Amino acid sequence: MRKIWIAGIVLIAVALIVFTSLNATEYAANEAPIKIGGAFALSGFASQWGEAELNAAGMAIEETNAKGGIDGRKIEMITENIESDSVKSIIAVSKLIHVDKIDVIIGPSWLDSFGGAAPLADENEVLMITPSASITAVKKEKNYGYVFSTWYRADVEIKELARHLSGKRIVLFFGNDPFWEDISQNIKKNSDEFELKILGEYKFNSKETDFRTALIKIKETNPDAIVFGLNDERGILSFLQQRQVLYPDSVLYTTESIEEFLSKDDFKALMENMRILSPKIVENDFSDRYKERFGTEPVFSASNAYDATMILIEAMKAGNMDAESIRDYIANNEFSTVTFGNVRFDEIGGISGGEFVIKRVKNGTVEVIA
Repeated sequence: MRKIWIAGIVLIAVALIVFTSLNATEYAANEAPIKIGGAFALSGFASQWGEAELNAAGMAIEETNAKGGIDGRKIEMITENIESDSVKSIIAVSKLIHVDKIDVIIGPSWLDSFGGAAPLADENEVLMITPSASITAVKKEKNYGYVFSTWYRADVEIKELARHLSGKRIVLFFGNDPFWEDISQNIKKNSDEFELKILGEYKFNSKETDFRTALIKIKETNPDAIVFGLNDERGILSFLQQRQVLYPDSVLYTTESIEEFLSKDDFKALMENMRILSPKIVENDFSDRYKERFGTEPVFSASNAYDATMILIEAMKAGNMDAESIRDYIANNEFSTVTFGNVRFDEIGGISGGEFVIKRVKNGTVEVIA
């Protein structure tokens, strides 16, 4: 009897240990932070965009954590720097996936330009929501099912530019880059409808800085406008300096990414009278909250990063914690955003919302002209 009694006590003790261990494990799982990835251009020529995206994504997480997180669990973002480079983007995303075991990633920045990371989403069933990439450029070759973008549709944006330039004689002047190639193709698609006459197209590699021959040839054709876009800061500065000498009367059009250079002394005078196609800023308190938190105005893509993060958080709050269920939730629901208002994602994971304006640089600042 004594042996039976001792054995019973041992069994009860073992059961208590197992029960306590299971409860502790369950408690730890319920209290552990929810980890998401962030892949942003924190150095290199896209760094001003990437830093703003990191700030805005972090702000969305801070606000959510201050309200109790997701079912009492805090959100933690593991961040990697893609260094404004396609190879480094692949390395950063691979590290998040294989080392940090991340299922969802905000970013990468400029996934259209650094597109090598996009296939990793489908290959590893990891969700990516990029805040600063044209979805039509990202998915030009393949519709990656795990990739979404909260940036503006380039085809919609460029149609507005073509409408504004209706009937004009233009020259296309772009860097050899997937984003600018997408812009160029969309201008050509709209040329017949808006009676645009394209007098010539010039393409340049990312490190080129001598544009004098091209500018001389363009001057001979005397276009109504040059539509240009380059990524590298040195290249942009060289182009504007050489244009100022060789063809100062030319009318320049470009997109919103140029606005970041207005804060730099070397660029201000060179950008005078430049026309900029730009998203129309939605009137809400996001800019004020961002400025209060970080002490500076948000550049374009900050609000898009905030929206991408909040969309992901909403999907998780609805009980979707793995990449596949989050993907399905995002694809099939409507979201309230600070950038677009109420939106849905389309069949290729993009957002068709948003309005656009034409701005002109005057005395170092921008004014809306159309």
